[in-house]
Amino acid sequence: MESSQHPSNPTPADKAPGDIEVEVYAAPRFWPFVGIGALLGVIIAFVSAFTGVESTEFSRAAVAGFLSVGFAFFGVLLAGIVFLVVDRITRKKARRALAVPMGDPEHR
Repeated sequence: MESSQHPSNPTPADKAPGDIEVEVYAAPRFWPFVGIGALLGVIIAFVSAFTGVESTEFSRAAVAGFLSVGFAFFGVLLAGIVFLVVDRITRKKARRALAVPMGDPEHR
């Protein structure tokens, strides 16, 4: 294909009436960030519960359960912040493209 047929940066003169201008970028997925943050929080809670000083009032498993809830919560919060930063960085690298609807005009 020639570059004159499909320019990399379409101009408004090249745009047909049904075409849509869009931004294209590689967006990160939210749930893997949240899952990894929660998992890291639980791992840190178990490590701190079983390596710390043993309590006379609570068993190590009870302490690990309490700490895992709190650490998982903070892990999810930090993972959400990291997700927002990564999403902002990838959005800055977005490029504009021209989306051309395909199919029957009556189904648009």
